Amino acid sequence: MVGTVTDTQGEPLIAASVVVKGSQTATVTNEEGAFQLNNVDPNATLRVSYIGYKTQYVSLKGCSDIKIVLQEDSKGLSEAIVIGYGTIDKKELTSAISHVSAKDFQSVAATDVSMLIQGKVPGLSVVNTAAADPNSAASLQIRGVSSREASVSPLIVLDGIPGASLTNINPNDIESFDVLKDGAASAIYGTRGSNGVIIITTKKGPRDGKTHTTYSATLSWDKANRDLDMMNAEDYRNLRIPAGDAAADLGASEDLFDLVQQVGFKQQHTLSISGGNANSNYRVTVDYRNADGVERRGNREEYGARATVNHTTKDGLFSVNVNVAPRVVYRNLADNDVFRRAIEANPTTPVWNPNDPSRYYDFTDYNGFVNPIESMNLVRNKSQEKVIDWDGTLKLNLLPLFMPDAKYEQILNTQVTFADHQYNNDVNYYEPSTMNQNRRNDRKGYGSRTSNNARNLSLEWIGNYSININKHNLRAMVGYSYQYWQNSGFSSENYDFANDGIGADNLGAGDGMKEEGNIGMSSYKNDNKLIAFFGRVSYDYDSRYLFTASMRREGSSKFGKDHKWGNFPAVSVGWRISKESFMEGASSWLDDLKIRADFGVTGNQEFGSYLSLDTMGPFGYSYYNGEWIKVWGPNKNVNPDLHWEQGKNWNVGLDFSMFNNRLYGSFNYFLRHQQDLLGSYRVPMPPYLFTHTYVNVGTMENQGFEFDITFNAVQTRNFSYTMNFIGSTQSNKFVDFSNSEFVGNDYYDVAYTEIPYPNIPLQRIEKGRSIGGFHMFKYAGISTDGEWLIYDKDGDIIQGIQGTEADRQYVGNGLPKFTLSTGHNFRYKNFDLSLFFSGAFGFHIFNIHDFYYGTRNFTGNTLRKAYGKNFLISPDQNPIVSDYFLERGDYFKLDYLTLGYTLPLRNIRFLNSFRIYGTVRNVFTITKYSGMDPSNFNVNGLNPGAHSGRGYYPTTRQFLLGVQLDF
Repeated sequence: MVGTVTDTQGEPLIAASVVVKGSQTATVTNEEGAFQLNNVDPNATLRVSYIGYKTQYVSLKGCSDIKIVLQEDSKGLSEAIVIGYGTIDKKELTSAISHVSAKDFQSVAATDVSMLIQGKVPGLSVVNTAAADPNSAASLQIRGVSSREASVSPLIVLDGIPGASLTNINPNDIESFDVLKDGAASAIYGTRGSNGVIIITTKKGPRDGKTHTTYSATLSWDKANRDLDMMNAEDYRNLRIPAGDAAADLGASEDLFDLVQQVGFKQQHTLSISGGNANSNYRVTVDYRNADGVERRGNREEYGARATVNHTTKDGLFSVNVNVAPRVVYRNLADNDVFRRAIEANPTTPVWNPNDPSRYYDFTDYNGFVNPIESMNLVRNKSQEKVIDWDGTLKLNLLPLFMPDAKYEQILNTQVTFADHQYNNDVNYYEPSTMNQNRRNDRKGYGSRTSNNARNLSLEWIGNYSININKHNLRAMVGYSYQYWQNSGFSSENYDFANDGIGADNLGAGDGMKEEGNIGMSSYKNDNKLIAFFGRVSYDYDSRYLFTASMRREGSSKFGKDHKWGNFPAVSVGWRISKESFMEGASSWLDDLKIRADFGVTGNQEFGSYLSLDTMGPFGYSYYNGEWIKVWGPNKNVNPDLHWEQGKNWNVGLDFSMFNNRLYGSFNYFLRHQQDLLGSYRVPMPPYLFTHTYVNVGTMENQGFEFDITFNAVQTRNFSYTMNFIGSTQSNKFVDFSNSEFVGNDYYDVAYTEIPYPNIPLQRIEKGRSIGGFHMFKYAGISTDGEWLIYDKDGDIIQGIQGTEADRQYVGNGLPKFTLSTGHNFRYKNFDLSLFFSGAFGFHIFNIHDFYYGTRNFTGNTLRKAYGKNFLISPDQNPIVSDYFLERGDYFKLDYLTLGYTLPLRNIRFLNSFRIYGTVRNVFTITKYSGMDPSNFNVNGLNPGAHSGRGYYPTTRQFLLGVQLDF
């Protein structure tokens, strides 16, 4: 028999799935929407489905040529959402999962694929404080911080393989992200689910019987911004020197910031070839990327590939899937500290030594650090990284073996997946003898080599069964998981080489380690494993009443001998109110309305191996019996009770769709209670051998509200406009720092300043309070003598130098109360325009650059305001940590603007489509914060908004040009 599948406009639907119900006979439509099936029962029923359209069951009734018209699923409820170890239709979802498909990705030139979904998922914070550095990775955090010292990063699952790395993924290979945010969704991953889960699905080959070729390229330019208003040489001579402050005119007028920075050029090229039919398909991608940072030394060059092959036997009994992804990365590691040194240095300092123009000027005497131009140009710091990921899945369809005459629509299958991730990184570092610091130390060069290796092996077995009886739908899944990690590496160093040409490539040629007592080498090796048994049951009646329950029992080698295993249950329910008879009156405008609730228990075991074991370590040498003998002994306190952190997660949500899918979205309220927090805890000596033990102590709580709303405002043939609003609120509280065994202080201080004003905390974490609390003196003014005045604990004004610990108070918080992003997409004929805004509100930032550089006391270069707004502060007064430097961090910015054009190619034989687009990122920011772009401050982790060091990396504006050709 033959047939065609079209949409309501008569357009053919390519690669629509056509399955003979109750059998393994299946095919897909070709480019004309046509299909053919052989040896089909004349009275059979066909199941016809296509993404974005309603599934249709068609009874043949003896017809040999049929025309099938699929209706668009106006509610988008047939969209497949990837969950742990499976997929589910959006309409059946009972937990908080955000789905972002390729069409919604950010237009960004970045080697870190997490930047593709920055601002696209409510509750997901993606922050990269050095985004223009091609070797910098973003910090990811879902629904707030969840631990004291264990990892707070979400688990990455790539094509079903947990524990994947983001460094080996080409953005053009990604089909979608599914972010599992609540406990019910992530509990299926047990001890790694507390921080949430990000599931990445890569693109697969088509099944339309044709071969497709796609080439895409992006070129981008990053321009560093001058975020800080520092003095130049003219200002220095006209303001600082006449003021009589500590200063020296060294005779030069250099713009060091300009000398260390460049326009960061990046290019990325991807070529993919794909094809296939109903039984077999493939997709092969190769890519090349070369990226320069805005610091002149930073570079990343890489070559990668990904090959995916799927094959199903003719009778549908076996399916095989194989993925292979190699990648080689060559890095010139940036010296990002050159930006700090460039802005701190006396602007009259020459780059070259005026007495010996062949040598760089020694900055140490006047600036206290290495000449930034010297270190950037002379130091060699390179690495080579090799990654190979491969996995294979064998799937067996058990239904025809055990139930060949199944009465109802059923699925019964089992599959085994094996995966292997191998990683090697070699770092080569060398400082030549000509550097001033080596000349001062009479050292003829210094070199080091470091190698790190990692391997992750996993084996997983899954069994699936589902049955649909009238309106009753039941699905069950059971599985087993085994994962093994092994990490090893070594490092070695030497100095005093015969010449600088040898470098770190022949460390044995150096004479430095010949000196007695020098070793110059170290190595390590560790491993750990996870074993888990898990299962899930889902039931729904008429897609109206929904229920899901899961359980994972997991054991980790990291935990104490009495706590190796843990249980992680989850349950969720949903009610699609719109399907009730009493809602029929609203069906003209209400497409779908669902409420849901869930509870799940998750864990966290992301910390070092062997912390629960009694391990030994070296403790120097002892002279015994005429020789020196290395002494060994216990190197930490033993904790046999070490176990997983436990997160108890509640979530209540609502999903809706209205006005024929013109307006749709979701709302979520969540509460997470994280207990038995992992961390190093101070203990008494004796009975303990050491002052700190790694234990489970403390409880933390996060709660918040999230929304995701999309409105298709205009939809016509030539013009469309869609807007999207994503937002979240968040609050946090440290409930307790103690338990029945370990009782400690109710607070501890974090985010300490560094030299020249060291060891002063900016924030305090305290029982009953949120993280991010700025705890410091409250500013009261400046005296007539230029001295700091503060309020003491009783509200009286005293001199800053008289302030005590008791006078410190809470004056603000660095955790944003509300974050918002909004996208606006326009299409006019073949033109498209996208605007994406983001913002954060209700938080403070400690202006650390004002603190260090904003007063006349700093001995290097300063901000211009030191001789303007802050001139009356005495140069003899060290800046004090007070709310004088605390500012509102609220901002709203146009993150990116993209304009694209798709050429109509109806009469071009060899080219299917051609699109060109341009993007500007970091267009403008609206804020009252006086320092650098507030979006560049990290609000993840335990001390949000409190960058306490002098480190500085500039923000950038990026210009991008992209093109995509489909053949």
